Amino acid sequence: MPDLDAQLTEHLLPIGGWAPTDLRRGGVLCPIFHLQGGDQLLLGLRPQTSSVHAGQFALPGGKAENDEQPVDTALRECLEEVGLPRSHAAPLGELPPRVSTSRFHVHCVVARVAPFPVRSSPREIERVIFVPLDELRDPARWRELPPPIHHKGDQPPTSPHFEHAGDRIWGLTGRFLRDLVDRIARPS
Repeated sequence: MPDLDAQLTEHLLPIGGWAPTDLRRGGVLCPIFHLQGGDQLLLGLRPQTSSVHAGQFALPGGKAENDEQPVDTALRECLEEVGLPRSHAAPLGELPPRVSTSRFHVHCVVARVAPFPVRSSPREIERVIFVPLDELRDPARWRELPPPIHHKGDQPPTSPHFEHAGDRIWGLTGRFLRDLVDRIARPS
């Protein structure tokens, strides 16, 4: 496979400002680590006590503050949630923004991340997992399914679901991860 970072830089949107919207703005970071001989993505499990997306795996991120840009929101939230120093992240580009079920217009910044001691904030992240990118790139591992949890009000639409070591990734995070793998050549 060609150099992943070069391929992503070529196929991702350039790092930029907020897309026009009347919705609240949010930013997430898709952190790519080189661990155990391969590329892996870090995801965090939102605690059951979380006011939004409780019990779901998510990319580190959250609501924009003041006049910060999407990349600043994503990096600030990643520092707060898992202790990622800004100096350890090299942003490569963005995926197309998406709207969450909580009515946020979310930008997803993809970054190459140097190893650091992960220290998750228990208030925001119950536990952290690393998912091998090669597993995510296997189309046979994905299913389009309805949400696995009951939702009050209108039923959210189906979304890409991915199972990893007994954990289920779905919803907005599943959509962003599918967007990412669709920009990468499939393994041979």
